[in-house]
Amino acid sequence: MPPESNCILQRNNVKISGKGEKTVMLAHGFGCNQNLWRFILPYLEETYQVVLFDYVGCGNSDFSAYQKDRYEHLEGYALDIIEICDALNLKDIIFVGHSVSCTIGWIVATQRSELFPI
Repeated sequence: MPPESNCILQRNNVKISGKGEKTVMLAHGFGCNQNLWRFILPYLEETYQVVLFDYVGCGNSDFSAYQKDRYEHLEGYALDIIEICDALNLKDIIFVGHSVSCTIGWIVATQRSELFPI
């Protein structure tokens, strides 16, 4: 994995678990973190590879990575998801977004349809 991929995964506190061939990415809403998914995670891990992350500024993300110009629009958060998917070489995954993450996921799907095919 290229060094920049490691930086991306650390920046967003990416965690991967589960044993399935199909991948599910769980995206929390603003004011939350990946701990939001703790009750459903054990059930998903039985069937799917699960990718959890924290948006910059949330949870255990790298708060020093915050850039006002990038994150003043939802597209900046969408770019984080795209970078995570690229770092992990993910395509054709199931995206589950809580709250505003639904819109962020839609932005990703319109920019990179191979990541979250509709």
